[in-house]
Amino acid sequence: MKQSGNDTISIFRRNGIAVVASNQFIRVFARSQMWIFLPLYLLEIRHVPYIIIGLVVFLMAISSLPLTLVAGGLIDKRGARSVIIVSNIFLGLLLLSLTLLIFENSNLYLIYLVLILSEPLMNIIGAADNVIVSDNSSVAERNSAFSIVRILQNLGFSLGPAIGGFIAGIGYGYIFLLTTVFSFSELFIYAKFLKKQQKKGENEKDDTVNMKPDIFKAFKDRPFFIVAILISLFYLILGQWGTTLTFFWKGFDNMSDFDIGLLYSVNGVVVTLGQLPVNRLLSKMEDITRINLGYIVYLFSFSLLPFFSGFIFLVLDTILITMGENIVSPSISTVISRIAPVNKRGQYFTSFQVLTGMVTPIAPVLGTFFLTVFSADLGLIWYPFTIIGTIFFLSFIPLWKKVNMREHNN
Repeated sequence: MKQSGNDTISIFRRNGIAVVASNQFIRVFARSQMWIFLPLYLLEIRHVPYIIIGLVVFLMAISSLPLTLVAGGLIDKRGARSVIIVSNIFLGLLLLSLTLLIFENSNLYLIYLVLILSEPLMNIIGAADNVIVSDNSSVAERNSAFSIVRILQNLGFSLGPAIGGFIAGIGYGYIFLLTTVFSFSELFIYAKFLKKQQKKGENEKDDTVNMKPDIFKAFKDRPFFIVAILISLFYLILGQWGTTLTFFWKGFDNMSDFDIGLLYSVNGVVVTLGQLPVNRLLSKMEDITRINLGYIVYLFSFSLLPFFSGFIFLVLDTILITMGENIVSPSISTVISRIAPVNKRGQYFTSFQVLTGMVTPIAPVLGTFFLTVFSADLGLIWYPFTIIGTIFFLSFIPLWKKVNMREHNN
C-alpha cells in the first residue's frame, strides 16, 4: 500500500516515531564518525594489525549476545522507555571513559574493554527503538515508519563522516568527545519527550511473561528462524561495508581520512534523498523479494571495486551500494515486525539480533583476514566475497519460499 506525503508526515508526528527518528539523527551523526575512524585510529596511531582490529570488532559484537537476549524480555515487561533511559546512562559513562582513554593514549586493552562493554548497550537501545516504531505504526505503515527513521539516520550519516574526516585531521580524540556529548543529548530527549507506552488488550494479559521461555519460543518459530539465519548469512557479505571497505579505500585507492568521510557522507545523502522514492517504486514488491534484490545490488557493487579506481568511480560505486541498502534495509525490520506477535516484538527483535549476532561478527574478521592474506594486492579480496555471496544467493532460493508471513495489526 502506497503512503502519501501527508500520511508520511502524520506517521512522523507520532510521539514515539518523532523521538526515535530525532535521536537516530543525533546518534548516527556522532557515532558514524566513531564507527569509521576508530579502525583508522587503531591502525595509523596505535599501529594495530588488520586482523587484530577485526578480532576486536568481532569481540564487540559477540559480547552483546547475552545481555541482548535478556533485554528483549525486559523491553516487553518493563517498557522500551525505561530500558532505553537506563541503557543510555551507562552508555554515556562508558563513552566518556573511552574519550579520556584515547586522549591519554592509554593501554590498548583498556580501550578494547570499554568498546566491548559499550556494544551491548548500543544494541539494546536499537532493539528498543524498533519496538517503539512498530508499536506506533500499523503493518501497512511499517515500511514508511522504518524508512522515516532511516532517512533521519542517514541525514546524520550524510553530515557526520565528512565532519569527522575534518576533525580527524585535528585529533581522533575529539571525535569520541563529540560522540559522548551527543549520547547524553539522546538521554535528555528520551527522558524529556518520549511518552510511556500504554499496553492494551492482549498486551495487558502478558505483563507477567516469563522472559527466558518466551525468548526461546521465538527461536523455535520456524519462519522467524529461517528469516533470521538467511539474513545473518547475507550479512557476511553486506558486513564488508564498514571496516573492510574503509581499509580497502585507504590501502588500495590511497584515500585520505577526509576523502573517506566524504564517501560515507555520499551514502547518507543518497539514503536521505532516495529512500522514499525507492519505497514508492517497489511498493508492490514483497519484502523478501526486496531483501534479495538489495543483496544482489550490494554484491555487484563490491565486485566492481578491483577493476576501477579514483574518487569519481568510488562515489558512483558508493551510490550503487547505497541503492542496495535502500532496497533491503527497511524490509528487514518490516519482515521481523510482521512475523512477531504484537506483544512479543521486543523479544523477537532482540532474538533476531542474537541470531544475526552469532554470524555477523565473522564479517569483519573475514574481511581483515583477506586484507592480510592479499596485502600485496588488496583488489583480490573481493573475488572470494563474490564467489561466496553468489553461492549463498543461489542456495537460499528454496528456503525463502518456505517462509510464511504472519501479519499482525496493532
